[in-house]
Amino acid sequence: PSFLLPSLPPHFLSPSLPIRPSLPPSLFPHQVANLLRLFQIPQISYASTSAKLSDKSRYDYFARTVPPDFYQAKAIAEILRYFNWTYVSTVASEGDYGETGIDAFQQEARARQICIATSAKVSRSMNRFSYDQVIRSLQQKSNAKVVILFTRSEDARELLVAAARMNSTFTWVASDGWGAQESVVRGSETAAEGAFTIELASYPIREFADYFTKLNPYTNTRNPWFREFWEHRFDCSLTEPGCSEHSLRDGKFEQESKIMFVVNAVYAMAHALHNMRQAVCLPNATKICDAMKPGTGKRFYRDFILKAKFDAPFRPADTENMVRFDAYGDSLGRYNIFHYHKEEDKYVYRKVGYWAQGLILNTSQVPWRGPGEGPPTSQCSDPCRKNEVKSMQPGDVCCWICIPCQVRHPQASREECKRLFCHCVVYLLLVSSSL
Repeated sequence: PSFLLPSLPPHFLSPSLPIRPSLPPSLFPHQVANLLRLFQIPQISYASTSAKLSDKSRYDYFARTVPPDFYQAKAIAEILRYFNWTYVSTVASEGDYGETGIDAFQQEARARQICIATSAKVSRSMNRFSYDQVIRSLQQKSNAKVVILFTRSEDARELLVAAARMNSTFTWVASDGWGAQESVVRGSETAAEGAFTIELASYPIREFADYFTKLNPYTNTRNPWFREFWEHRFDCSLTEPGCSEHSLRDGKFEQESKIMFVVNAVYAMAHALHNMRQAVCLPNATKICDAMKPGTGKRFYRDFILKAKFDAPFRPADTENMVRFDAYGDSLGRYNIFHYHKEEDKYVYRKVGYWAQGLILNTSQVPWRGPGEGPPTSQCSDPCRKNEVKSMQPGDVCCWICIPCQVRHPQASREECKRLFCHCVVYLLLVSSSL
């Protein structure tokens, strides 16, 4: 999904690319971007989050009003570090979204000394038995009580169904493939309880809701798919009497969370065109002037799209949201963090934090479950007790065994023994006095 600008011949291409909304947003943008670059056609996407699209050697005409997925990978890693969850398992959907997302997470995890206990992949071709197998593989790493999901919504839903079926409990930390969708947790609320989920920070646009809910098949003739949508929405045929009498204002209307990014993409293109006209046309020009055609897509992308900067339209009065692109055509990463739990006998997604180049969490709104009513532990090894010392394996920062700290024990360093008040402190003092 994107908006296009041709190399500015006297006529313009259609301003939108008709991709079915049911298609995953990170499935086809690579092919589309590769095709458009052949003709030097800039592209502004409102839904493509693949980190690969930041590669300017391959996608040098691509920009987007949504952030690339490596930002939410960083946000997930910071949540883990905040709670000292240093030993976790991961599950990714097969395909670009899940695989590149989990790769980015693993890089962020390594940088924070967070270890991966086991990794699994899920796909659309999997059956019930296959999802059960994934849950079993997670259960085998009993100390990894936290599981990271970089999956499509349908894969997350099937994992929760399998976990509920097998009476298995994990603390899920999930990407925006799960987000705050009710359809993911419906019927598996107990298995999902305690999950932290991430969703792109956005806000509903009231003006769009007013516009959309007033549409009907006779006023919206320019959209070739609207009649089909109407019939599906109201389970009727427009050839039957009464079908057109329905209204989109009837029942509950839930605005798609990416509408804000669609609006921002349209405005970004408009700002870029406006700035180009001011730069190359006469001061009193009100339309496209000859200096703008034929233009080059490369210049338009580099000098006007990437330099577009404006306050997001229709934002709430108490919200700051600057639309701009970095040198890679990416937007800033902003995410809401939700915690899924029960409140007054009803399960809810409660916003408990925010990430924008840094993590902000309000843990007072997180009702922990289990012993101690605090965060669960997810560590490979338990802390050593007094008079014990860690025995580490080479290259392993997360797992160890605790052994008794004895005089002259080769595993006992000075620092460890002093910290643990081991008996070997006496030995170290004696050695020190003889040096």
